[in-house]
Amino acid sequence: MSSLDGLTPGTQEISRSDDAEMASLADDGTCPRLLAFASSNDEKEGTDMSTDGSVENQGTALRRIAPLAGVLFAGLTIAGDFTIGPFPDGSTPVGDLPAYYRAHGAHVSLGGTLMTLGGICFAIFAAAVWSRLRGARVPVVLAGVVLLGAAVDTMADLNSGAVYNLLGDLGRDSAVTGPALQAWHIQGAEFGVSGGAVLFLLGAAVAGIVYRAVPRWLAWTGVVLAVGMLAPSPFGFFASMLVLLWVAAGGIALAVRPEPAAVRPRKVAQPVG
Repeated sequence: MSSLDGLTPGTQEISRSDDAEMASLADDGTCPRLLAFASSNDEKEGTDMSTDGSVENQGTALRRIAPLAGVLFAGLTIAGDFTIGPFPDGSTPVGDLPAYYRAHGAHVSLGGTLMTLGGICFAIFAAAVWSRLRGARVPVVLAGVVLLGAAVDTMADLNSGAVYNLLGDLGRDSAVTGPALQAWHIQGAEFGVSGGAVLFLLGAAVAGIVYRAVPRWLAWTGVVLAVGMLAPSPFGFFASMLVLLWVAAGGIALAVRPEPAAVRPRKVAQPVG
């Protein structure tokens, strides 16, 4: 027999060492399945990352849009006031009220509806402010004061709009007595200090001055308006009207810069060379 016969493949069984385990996996089809599983996981991870990016973009857009509800709040409230027009004060004689509501009841009711919509917009604006305070790591107690003040003021705005809306209908109802109409009329004609608005303004002011959660100019003007609302009439009334402009200006400012200065990334100068 030739010396090459030992190199000729025959029917002898080929043995595998322990180091050839991966080769055996490839032979029985397990390795391709593992590769396919890893590939599917990579695809899922890529999908998750794209989904996270989409959610983050939506969150940024929401932080820009939600504060603009403050502009709607101011516009709808002012529109409601102009729609109602000159309103009799609380000392108006009972006998004069039915004639006023017969002539202007529809306008009073519509004005109340606009104010109610404005109150809903204020709630959205206040939620945007509270979210900004959370992002700036403002203490929970301070953020809670802002949220509480916003809730109280929202309730007052909604109640005021509902009263005007109801008065427009009651005033035209001949079955309603004069004293009953006057009792409801006083609720719409006279008002006191809005404690909810004062809490909201002061809380936002402290968050802006101390923690830079809102622009400083917005914070300091909020302090002035909060103090002004506690002043006797007519100064308190004028201060409450200026709050509408404060909310509108604040909504625009927060929409332009949705991230508070406390957490906004700063540009670091890079060394040259």
